[in-house]
Amino acid sequence: MNKRMIVDTGMLISFLMILDYRFVRNFGHEMLAILFFLLFLLHTWFNRQWYTSLARGRWNTDRKLTFLSDLLLLLSFAAVMGSGFMISHVLPTGMEKAPRLAHQVHHVAGYVMLIAMGFHLGLHWSAILPRMEKGMDLGKIPHLSLVYKLLLLLIAAGGIYFSFYYSIGSRLLLQRIPNARAIPVTLWTFTLGHLLILSLYAAAAYYVQQLFRRKRKPSRR
Repeated sequence: MNKRMIVDTGMLISFLMILDYRFVRNFGHEMLAILFFLLFLLHTWFNRQWYTSLARGRWNTDRKLTFLSDLLLLLSFAAVMGSGFMISHVLPTGMEKAPRLAHQVHHVAGYVMLIAMGFHLGLHWSAILPRMEKGMDLGKIPHLSLVYKLLLLLIAAGGIYFSFYYSIGSRLLLQRIPNARAIPVTLWTFTLGHLLILSLYAAAAYYVQQLFRRKRKPSRR
């Protein structure tokens, strides 16, 4: 596993743990947020050519989709971090009485970021998968394409189930969730559930991208 994959995996794990406020508590939440921020800076540095390439090349549908998903991720990240500094109980940037709006922005932007990370992962999956297959020697697995299809079905089913279980739509709209604290949750089910939600959006973005790529290819006669 190269340094880029280590950083990206660390970002994913730390982000899923950050969401798990009930278990990591406030101090753990903020320390993980700082770790995520540092990993984000490393990720940005490793992929700095993305910023310099924006003014070059053709902007086809595929590239526009990728840009929009990356922009959504950057904006939601900025909203989460900016509001996080305001409402912090650990960092000196925290306000004694932070406005309610800052808490609301922090809450909503965090879940927008969950979806945006899924889009980001899915639209870059074509580049990630070959590296994973090579690094983990997945090519030796028999009927690999069938395994991928079964995994996709499990991800779709699990992502949809946990989206309703954790009321993601209501959280995005700041709607009250009756008996939210009574929902049975463990560290593993929470992490797995939100990983499946993220993976659901990644799979959707990947297949939308593949659809546009197939349409762009000239038909053979």
